[in-house]
Parts: sequence; structure tokens; C-alpha cells
Amino acid sequence: MTTISPQVLKLLTETAAKEVELATEALAKAMKQATEAQQKLDMLIEYRRDYLNNLSKTLERGMSAEAHQNFHHFLAKLDQAVAGQKDVLVSVQYHVTVQKQLWQECQRKKLSYEVLATRKNKQLHHVALKKEQKEMDEFAMRASHKK
Repeated sequence: MTTISPQVLKLLTETAAKEVELATEALAKAMKQATEAQQKLDMLIEYRRDYLNNLSKTLERGMSAEAHQNFHHFLAKLDQAVAGQKDVLVSVQYHVTVQKQLWQECQRKKLSYEVLATRKNKQLHHVALKKEQKEMDEFAMRASHKK
């Protein structure tokens, strides 16, 4: 098994941390776009509801056939806009899902490097302790032979 130096693990961890930062920014941007798309859809639906209420009130007072036709034509355009915005929202929500998965992968990768670095540091510390203990034993042995 090849051993990886602590410096390499540090570099890999730092690189992974930068990737996490970039993925976080991309996820935040995608979530903002999703929020904006939802707000726009909500606005269009509210506008359509208000338009229908306006049509209902106008019909109570009476309107020409041409005005009625124009209302329905515009209502059809609003319906198209709502459907189009729903498509946009689905697309943006999918993008959020993809960005979240990428962010999670980056997080896992960073965590893996951190775990490896921690293990490596523990291993190096253990080796240093063993070496120190061996030196102490040798020193004690030499000291007892001199007496």
C-alpha cells in the first residue's frame, strides 16, 4: 500500500474544501433561481385569478362579444404563461437537485480526506511515541549498565 504524505493530504483537503465552497455557491444560486421561479409562478397565478374576478364583475355589468372574446384570448395567453412558468420551475428544481447532489459529493470527498489526514496524523504520532519510548528504554538500559 502506498503511503500518502501529510502534505499531500493537506493539499487534497484544501482543494476539496474549495470545491465544497464552489458547490455551495452553485447550490445557493440554483436555490435562488428556484425561489424566483416559484414567486413568478405565484404572481402569474394570482394575476390570472384577479383577471378572472375582473371578468366576472365585467360580465355582471354586461360586455360586448368582442370584449368577451378578448378576455378569453388574454386568459388563454395567461394560461400559456402559467404552463411555461411551471415548466421553468420544474427545470430549475431539477437543477437544484443536481447541485445538491454535487454539493453532497464534494462534502463526502472533503470528509474522506479529513478522515485520512486524521488517521495519518495519529499514525505519525503513534510512530513518534514508539520511537521516543524506544530511545527512553535504550537510555535507561545504558544508564543501568554504567552503574
